[in-house]
Amino acid sequence: MPQETESSSLAVMITHLHRDMARMFLQNAGMSFSRFLVLDELRHAGELSQRELQRRLGIEGALITRFAKEMEKENIVTRRVDPRDNRFTLVALAPAGREILEKMKSLRESSEAQLLEGISKKERAAMVSIIKRIQENISRWEK
Repeated sequence: MPQETESSSLAVMITHLHRDMARMFLQNAGMSFSRFLVLDELRHAGELSQRELQRRLGIEGALITRFAKEMEKENIVTRRVDPRDNRFTLVALAPAGREILEKMKSLRESSEAQLLEGISKKERAAMVSIIKRIQENISRWEK
């Protein structure tokens, strides 16, 4: 088996860290990652068609429809026919959806405190700086 380079090992570690953190956080929040993505996208974008949610999130259309219908029944989102084109269904956050996101923000803050336990302020600052640099490198690479 070929030996991994330091950079590929780091990429694998970051991928696993993200997966593990998301799983831990969302288990505590009682929500699937896909449903969280829908709520988070609606928070940032406002009302969107289900088709646009599908495009932005890369989630299959049937799943978006199922999530939106389920979350509508739970009063987390609202759905309505697009008045400009009745072929599309528009989805927006309902007040209960905004409340869930606020609770998740509080949960995220407490989870983050646990995750960073034992890491000094200097180490945290260095980590933030490194992550920002990686994000900048990715954005340059994507162009």
